[in-house]
Amino acid sequence: MQTKIRKGQRAFYGDSVFPHGIARSGYFNKREAEELELYGDTFEGLLSGRLLSENREEKRFIANIGVEHTDLYPVRLWQKYLNALAHIKRRHGFMISEARSRGSVVTPDVEVEPDIVMND
Repeated sequence: MQTKIRKGQRAFYGDSVFPHGIARSGYFNKREAEELELYGDTFEGLLSGRLLSENREEKRFIANIGVEHTDLYPVRLWQKYLNALAHIKRRHGFMISEARSRGSVVTPDVEVEPDIVMND
């Protein structure tokens, strides 16, 4: 990728979302995964405010991140990453198993008659 956006201070693997790394996620081709590993830390820092933009292209990146159609490749790449995150955050599963994983009590939908107490 030919860009004036600086490379990240550390490699960006997206470990919190992609436990096996971006390259093995299946959402990105090899080139995109390598570029995210190189520039992802900077992209994330620029958008979170942790890093300040140092050049015009970084300012354009910040300005165009919400734009639907843009000609700036780093913006399209980061939007693809964000779309992958949104896709992963959707949970599919059974209600009971999800409730157990959260520690909630599962109550059946069947009404149970109260026990009849008999006095002897």
